[in-house]
Amino acid sequence: MSTIGRPPKSLQEKHLSGSRIRDDRDADAQVANAAVDLGMPPCPRWVKGVARKHWDTLGPALVNAGLISVVDGDVFAMHCDNVARYADVMEKLENIDKWLATTPNGFEVQSGMVQIRNKLQEQIIKTAREFGLTPAARSSVKVNKQQQLDLLGAEAATKPENDPYTNYGFRSS
Repeated sequence: MSTIGRPPKSLQEKHLSGSRIRDDRDADAQVANAAVDLGMPPCPRWVKGVARKHWDTLGPALVNAGLISVVDGDVFAMHCDNVARYADVMEKLENIDKWLATTPNGFEVQSGMVQIRNKLQEQIIKTAREFGLTPAARSSVKVNKQQQLDLLGAEAATKPENDPYTNYGFRSS
């Protein structure tokens, strides 16, 4: 099979986007997905530090959206690890002088850290697409808007006691 064209959607993405599910094409995926439970996968032992913080922050949000299952742990762990490594590389590249390296002949070239940063960006975007974390991946997902508002605390925001501007008056001049 060639790699030209749009990558196929998973059955979960088809359900969330409201796409038509065809029995002749998606029967195998329906059987496979029925055997997989949605939920937070166990965190691998090698995920530590910043990667673990990313795991703990993003994982529950993906569970609430129904975009991660208990068997997605390895791919999600790679995504979290790439995000942590990206943060490390960006810390090392804070100074503009670190973006360039000098060859033995005196020519200035792009630093190896910049190439690592670019590769990590590509890997993060690829794994983020798998979990619907990019705007393009989310654009086809239909969600319950009231459920999203509840997650964001819209009910609490509409209460008068939570209004941050209650102590401000109108200008009379």
